[in-house]
Amino acid sequence: MSLMTREDVLRELELLPVWQLKAPLPNVPQMPALTPVDSSMIEKAPPLPSSVIEPAPLDNTDVEVTATATTPFRLLIGDNASMAFALDSNSGDAQDVETLLSNMLKAININCSIDIAEATTAMLAEHGVKLVVVMGEVAAHSLMGQLQTIDDWRSAQSATPVYYQSLPVVVTYHPAFLLKNTVYKAKAWVDLCTAKRMLQGL
Repeated sequence: MSLMTREDVLRELELLPVWQLKAPLPNVPQMPALTPVDSSMIEKAPPLPSSVIEPAPLDNTDVEVTATATTPFRLLIGDNASMAFALDSNSGDAQDVETLLSNMLKAININCSIDIAEATTAMLAEHGVKLVVVMGEVAAHSLMGQLQTIDDWRSAQSATPVYYQSLPVVVTYHPAFLLKNTVYKAKAWVDLCTAKRMLQGL
């Protein structure tokens, strides 16, 4: 079998006579053969730290929240400023809460002539209050600057008296809570009697 010339190839590809090579192709120097590299001479990179390869673990530590007394509370002040009642005014059905609250005050013979919808702690000193009954966790947080359950407050005050500055405090359940949890009414009555007894000793 004879070798095909350049013209034979062009004719076979149907490129003649349209395509004509005007000048011979230049001689392209061949690339030198690559010399194998000794793998022992290659500097190995240090391994990546685990912090790069693996994601950092999530921090599941609880965030400490500092309680601050910033929420206004409702303040009812009894006659002669003998006893005041601090409570959250945004809980439960208003009419039912008012009825139960009125009955609780009547039971300990307290008549509140002053009712402040959004009170602050400074108003306690302004009215010369002698003792405060705090009803509910929100009001206790606002007045005492410490967030904890009513059961925790009651446990603490049963061991030692609780004070706001130099003012005696008795913490009990909110009327709205008592409407939904009637079994706690007996405990609330004990707290009211404790407040009444403390007032008599002042």
